Amino acid sequence: MHRRTYLATPIVQHFIHWMASHLDSPLFQHGYVNRLTGQPWQCQSLTDAYRQYRWPHPSISRLDIDKGHTAASNAAALLALKQQLQGALGAHLDDDVACQAAIEVMIWGGVQAHNVDWLIEHRQGLAALLVEVRDAIDSDTLAAPALLNPSLRFNAGMTKVYSLICRDAIIYDSRVAAALGWVVVKYCTLHGLSSVPPELAFPWAPAKEGNSATPKNRNPARGALVFPRLQAGTLHVQWNMRASWVLRAVLNGPLDHEHEFALGDGLRKLEAALFMIGYDLGTAQVATLVSVKPVQAEFVWLPGFTLTKRKPFHYRITPSEIIVQGNPTFSLTVINQTLTNLSMMFGTASFPLANSADGVRAGTCPEGIGLAYLRATNGRGNVPDTSKLAAILKDFGILTYARQTGLWALNWDVLGAAPQGAIDVGPILARLADDNDAD
Repeated sequence: MHRRTYLATPIVQHFIHWMASHLDSPLFQHGYVNRLTGQPWQCQSLTDAYRQYRWPHPSISRLDIDKGHTAASNAAALLALKQQLQGALGAHLDDDVACQAAIEVMIWGGVQAHNVDWLIEHRQGLAALLVEVRDAIDSDTLAAPALLNPSLRFNAGMTKVYSLICRDAIIYDSRVAAALGWVVVKYCTLHGLSSVPPELAFPWAPAKEGNSATPKNRNPARGALVFPRLQAGTLHVQWNMRASWVLRAVLNGPLDHEHEFALGDGLRKLEAALFMIGYDLGTAQVATLVSVKPVQAEFVWLPGFTLTKRKPFHYRITPSEIIVQGNPTFSLTVINQTLTNLSMMFGTASFPLANSADGVRAGTCPEGIGLAYLRATNGRGNVPDTSKLAAILKDFGILTYARQTGLWALNWDVLGAAPQGAIDVGPILARLADDNDAD
């Protein structure tokens, strides 16, 4: 299906006109409790949801971007990353710049787990791959061959990358999907529809938080008004395109020239509004909460593998520790001290893993992650366990790894600290534990 055909569908046209006329309507009042801060969030309309936007992002020092949390600071960060990506995808393709910028997009979005690994493994030819998929999305045809490729990687992380290099493309992650379905449910309810029209059945995805006692609700279903589950790959990109087409058409309506969505990048603003609403669609129980304290059982197991021997393992993240299935558990205190030791030992220089149990304890092994960990555990830690810890921290973007040299380095953009200073990754763990929606 082509964009023109989809947008010409009567039900889609009617929905677009209806949504465009309700951007400032109290119909879209919403509120919830933020699981990370325990603080309430609320908006009076879609426009107000954008005005209440908040997303804490790290600095990107090489691009002169400071850390922040406002709509303005995020817009500056995304513009800088967009320029980097588009420059790498110009007449002279640059895999290294494309890979670095894409990794920084993942870190910005908090979806670096496994996406960073994939980008590094596919660095060679990455720029050409991004161009191929970009051009397929910009062709406005859902059946473009590149989009039907079974090996297409399109998930909550890659939607952020393509939103920066494609024409009029939004980020379609679990939060935006939830809010868009929530809007569709309101439309269907007001117009007496007994089921969701197939053209508006935007797939949803749950927040990956395990069996929480107070789970974030991202399923917009109400009674018989139900939506399919989102799947990575072709299904994800096709609905990302439909969502982008709809929201662009909404903004193409008769907006006052001084309206918030008529100023600057209106499409990004509307996406941001949906993103804020979609954090939690809520229930009566959740709406009464004044604070939320996640417990260990709420957090899902994530797959990982060691870098050198490629040994698979599973781990989960909580605000206070990283738990490897079957052992060990890395406390936040030990992680922070290990990283602080590396900072004091190496600063901005690279270092080896060097985690031979006997060698580190005997002093015959080079200084590296193993020694930093042994010191952090007061000599009690099992030094080889750092193979898993280093792999996890690389997934988070906290450590970088150069496969050609086998050396590691601290990523100061993510850490947000000065070399040689004390390091605290508590905010990073809390953020990843609160809402890890990478797929």
